[in-house]
Amino acid sequence: MADLYFSGITGTLDTGAIIDKLMQIKQQSLTALIQKKALLQAKVSSLTNLYGALNDIQNFFSNLNISSIFNTKKATSSDTTVLEATATSDTPNLTMNITVNKLAQTEMRASTQGLSSLTGTFSSSGTLTLKYWTDDLNYLTYNINYSAGQTLQDLVNSINSAQNNIKASVYYTGSDYRLLLTEANPANSKKETNTATSSYVIEATGMPVELGSLDSPIQNAQNASITIGNSTTPVTSPTNTFSGLLTGLNITVNKTGSATLTVSEDYSQITGTLNSFANYYNSVISLVNSMTAKGAQFQGEAAVTTIKTGFVNLLNPLISAGLINYSDKDGTISINTDALQSLQSSNPDKLKNIITTIKNSFSTALTGWTSSIKTYEGMEESQINSIDDKISSMQEYLAKYEERLRQEYARLESFISQMNQISNRLQDFMTTLSEMTKGGKK
Repeated sequence: MADLYFSGITGTLDTGAIIDKLMQIKQQSLTALIQKKALLQAKVSSLTNLYGALNDIQNFFSNLNISSIFNTKKATSSDTTVLEATATSDTPNLTMNITVNKLAQTEMRASTQGLSSLTGTFSSSGTLTLKYWTDDLNYLTYNINYSAGQTLQDLVNSINSAQNNIKASVYYTGSDYRLLLTEANPANSKKETNTATSSYVIEATGMPVELGSLDSPIQNAQNASITIGNSTTPVTSPTNTFSGLLTGLNITVNKTGSATLTVSEDYSQITGTLNSFANYYNSVISLVNSMTAKGAQFQGEAAVTTIKTGFVNLLNPLISAGLINYSDKDGTISINTDALQSLQSSNPDKLKNIITTIKNSFSTALTGWTSSIKTYEGMEESQINSIDDKISSMQEYLAKYEERLRQEYARLESFISQMNQISNRLQDFMTTLSEMTKGGKK
């Protein structure tokens, strides 16, 4: 249990105030340490931010694939309402005229008869056999069982759960409900409908008597067809997309008509890459500016100030080519888009060499700068840890010092109290003696 001390018991001394004053004097060193720690923590925070910005630009260069951004192709259509296209780096540069002859269609066939209501049921049981032709020679067969008492919707559900090539649904003609069969995915069949020869993609036998048979198609199956240039041989596709027409080239047709398709180099990623570099660069420069400004914590600190001068020196290839705008005011940069587009069109190899040089030089220098800042940060953190130890020791010392003062002043007050008591008794004795003396004279 801690000892209790009461100050001012005698009324002679305000020992609490005296102790507080003595403690304030002793705590000045502790306050100085706490203030120094706060300054160091602020410095560490700034160094952490700077390290993060340097690490970001280092990661940017590490992930930068220069060959990739210079080896990208684009496919441009003169009329995107007719056709659109995509290309890869392997697609040859070319220009060709394409005529879209027809678009792909899925076959749709309905039953010749139907039920008068959705709740109507079949009168007999049996097996519906569906054929789905994947091309002119091959087909898939599906057997669907049905029972007396089932509805048309029951049959639709059975067909759809049994396979994925034919989509069944209920078709209302305005007077009755019939079975409608549609190709689920036109890409699964290359066969086209030919009503003249009764050649269909979807066939059915063994249908419920209430449905009759399959009627002529509501919509014929047909492949998309295009003609390239002066060729007399059309190119077909079961869907409206022509994949791998040339290496890496995919064409999607939207309507019949003609358009010119051009495949060329795509340098759009270069502008985005350099703009990203400028953003990372400016983040570092802005941090260095704030850290080394007049009166700032790192003013004159070479470990930080040399980063800015080093960054500027590494920019020389871009500056010489006129590809960036440099601000003399704060050292930030922006990309000269006009000069960049001009160079990438006239001499892409030169531009590629410049960016490669920038990547290599920055990557090497950043390794040294990040290491230096990390070391600097570690030194400051070590000082903080040392100060923490000193603060802890000093707080322990001050606690003991205050305890000793309170004990000493408590004893002093006790002594003064005793002296006051003795003084009071002497005073009382002298008063009594004086009274006795006066009585003897009478």
